[in-house]
Amino acid sequence: MTTAVRVSGSQALQSGHQVNNGTWRMKVVIADDHVIFRQGLRLALEAIQAGSEFFEAGDFETLLRLVTRQRDLGLLILDLNMPGLSRSTGIATLRGHVAPAPILVLSASDDSEDVFASLASGASGYVHKSAGMDVLTEAIRTVGLGGVYVPRDLVTGVRPPPPNARGATAEGPRLTPRQADVLRLAAEGHANKEIAFRLGMGEGTVKAHLSLVMRELGVHNRVQLLREVERLKAGGWMPG
Repeated sequence: MTTAVRVSGSQALQSGHQVNNGTWRMKVVIADDHVIFRQGLRLALEAIQAGSEFFEAGDFETLLRLVTRQRDLGLLILDLNMPGLSRSTGIATLRGHVAPAPILVLSASDDSEDVFASLASGASGYVHKSAGMDVLTEAIRTVGLGGVYVPRDLVTGVRPPPPNARGATAEGPRLTPRQADVLRLAAEGHANKEIAFRLGMGEGTVKAHLSLVMRELGVHNRVQLLREVERLKAGGWMPG
């Protein structure tokens, strides 16, 4: 089962985003070069997103023309391997055209580097193409509310062992070196923007790291996180 990172935000729903009985009504662009996949996804979303308008693009040039015309988009679902899309600048370029609408990457890549690079470039979420419609629907709702959606499996690369009651192993939380760096700076009181600057990453990536750390520690907000770090430090554990 896929476990996802959800970083909730307070961003209000943008104009054209209405929720009625759990369904979204908005303009959605599906950008993927595989016609059968793209049209199949559209049909599936049309069945559950009653009232939404859907647009399709099969290459980056077509996509740019489309998002330039449609200024009130609600969501862009993007394949990383679309022809003409530069992985280093493509998402950032699109971000400038579609903001404040979120970009949700739907990719066949399970490389954690692709996940974090997408977030750092301005994507609000990342879903693997093997995921079910329930996962995609949850991802759409999460990013639409200003959150970040990332399947934990794609970030860690391996599924961690079951945590104890406090969300960490007996030896302390199982963190990657980058997660430990983010936690150390957060524990020192630095804001996400400053952490991002110091570590050379995007704020979205910092949020994703912190959400994974919070889940690992079994806490739900920054205050609880800092208290848990102090408890762990008292027991001899130090982040980073």
